Amino acid sequence: MSSARYCLSPFALAARTLCAAALLTPVVSFAQAATSSDTAAAVRELRQRLDVLEAQLAAERAKPTPPPPVAAAPPPPKPNEMKVGDTKITIGGYVKADALYSRFSEGEVAQGSGRDFYLPNSIPVSAGGARSRDFTDFHAKETRLFVKTDTMIDGHKLGTHVELDFIVNQSTSANEIVTNAYTPGFRRAFITYDNLLVGQEWTTFLNLGSLPETLDFVAFPSEGSVFVRQPQLRYTLGNLQLAVENPETSILPGGGGAVAGSGDGVLPDFVARYNFKLGPAELSVAGLLRQLKAENPAVGAVAAVDDKTTGGGVSLAGKIGFGADDLKFQITTGDGIGRYMALGTSADVVLSTGELDAIGVAGGYLAYKHAWTPKWRSTVTVSALEIDNPTSKTGTALTKSVQSASLNLLYSPVAKLTFGAELRHAQRELENGQDGNLDRLQFSAKYSY
Repeated sequence: MSSARYCLSPFALAARTLCAAALLTPVVSFAQAATSSDTAAAVRELRQRLDVLEAQLAAERAKPTPPPPVAAAPPPPKPNEMKVGDTKITIGGYVKADALYSRFSEGEVAQGSGRDFYLPNSIPVSAGGARSRDFTDFHAKETRLFVKTDTMIDGHKLGTHVELDFIVNQSTSANEIVTNAYTPGFRRAFITYDNLLVGQEWTTFLNLGSLPETLDFVAFPSEGSVFVRQPQLRYTLGNLQLAVENPETSILPGGGGAVAGSGDGVLPDFVARYNFKLGPAELSVAGLLRQLKAENPAVGAVAAVDDKTTGGGVSLAGKIGFGADDLKFQITTGDGIGRYMALGTSADVVLSTGELDAIGVAGGYLAYKHAWTPKWRSTVTVSALEIDNPTSKTGTALTKSVQSASLNLLYSPVAKLTFGAELRHAQRELENGQDGNLDRLQFSAKYSY
């Protein structure tokens, strides 16, 4: 190997010397600093900080690891609800027992509807001098049961409702001698599909939110209120409800007599109701338009009938809140709407000499509820019905007016359980001046489920 290959020039040798000096300088400086007291103190401080950090890290590691978050459980179903697949089934209603003492000023009333609840047209009347009659009745016929379902199908809400009680079907076979076994009666049955309702339900002409709390089976002043349940097709669009409903016509024969129903109508009853708020008031205005029709062939001496006329009415109803108290009311008037008012106290039309004439009616009530405490409350009501009978065709032996007033005291020791007492006075007058009174004291116990 040639020695000339490893021979360095003076410049290269100088460069290598400078590089070695640059590399050795930090080492020498560190060695010098390590021997100084300041450097030793800095090292101790760093070690102390490391010890503290290690202790904190060990403490964090010693802590138990929190469990992963658990998704919130869905709310438990209510006691009267169950789920079958995607369908929620609700079973509800109430059990109610009533004790009633009734005094009719003008005579006898047979055991049945007129003594089980307030039926204005059942109050006996006379020209005076009739013997008053007193009755005490116990029953639990008002007990009610319903089953409803709610299902979401392809983004649509589908529901059903079926309801019955034991007081609407007053069969003659039932009696109070041994078992008091009363037949279930059909009340409501309908289907809902989003905003559409089809089936038997309370008429759209009635605002259920305006009904006061009373103990009577007809849980509002009978003579002053709309009261009909019937088959219908109803559509709800926001605050507006539109419906076509069963077109039955109630007919009074000329000169008076028993009212009969006519199913001869071709056009349904048309109903529209608009619900709205005005300050503390929740109100509704409703309109009703009807075709009233009778078409019957001649039967013996009874001539053939083929006639129709128009009926209609309006109703304003609502509730005005005053804190825990409220005022509820309803005012209804029209011609040919007797079937819709006061449990059929008036017929829709009178049939005289082959022609139908609509009978005018007007009724209403006021009901004020006062909360004495969270568990005690009272409702006082006044109610009236006036019928504009064309007496030249109807005769005078039929109801001209009915008025009533009631006052109750209700106590709910726990939710859904109510005990109460209610006092009612009512008066009925005929077109011929005959009249009669009803005084009733009612005690009730009711548990809703």
